[in-house]
Amino acid sequence: MAGKIPETVWLYRITNRENLAHILQYGICNKNHPDANPDFVSIGNHDIIERRNEHRVKIEGYGNIGDYVPFYFSPKSIMLYNILTGYGVSKVKPEEIIFLITDIQSAVNCKQLYFFSDGQANTRISQHYNDLKDLDKIDWEVVESGDFSKSNSDNDRTRRYQAEFLIHEKVPLNCIRAIVVYNESCATFVKKKLALTGLIIQVYIKRSFYFNR
Repeated sequence: MAGKIPETVWLYRITNRENLAHILQYGICNKNHPDANPDFVSIGNHDIIERRNEHRVKIEGYGNIGDYVPFYFSPKSIMLYNILTGYGVSKVKPEEIIFLITDIQSAVNCKQLYFFSDGQANTRISQHYNDLKDLDKIDWEVVESGDFSKSNSDNDRTRRYQAEFLIHEKVPLNCIRAIVVYNESCATFVKKKLALTGLIIQVYIKRSFYFNR
């Protein structure tokens, strides 16, 4: 598989900032978890989310993909692009979206069941793995390129770009390494929420994550 595995493998999850208060109290919960947010503000594609509830993980005993909290290996996910542009989903302003970031070792240390995929997890040809030795199955050159467009010579690029790391049911707060936001206003919002909890999580402004140069 093309591309070298990064020295630190970062994992990225986006959510509406209105979900942050609940996350800071309970962690990042799958919607079926007892601690799930009853007022969760969704920003994803509802059809895909529902299909994942019925799509089996290709590892015996791992249940359905919908039982997991998904992260991408790239901040510039196709889902984020669609949300920012309103392509197939409701358009959301970038300052309303925050990134919850961890690294793969911290995710594994959460002691939750996990698996990762070599492409969009719910597609027929994507493979699922639960051993970090198989990280070389991911096309890191594509994932790190920020380019998910298909070409005549590579019509599978979009699938491979969407490789995922998925954690079962709930991601504890001690797994989260940083929060990334779009601008100073959102950074202030996040820092105020953090101050109410006493939690120390670094907050960074990175407009480049939002497809800005």
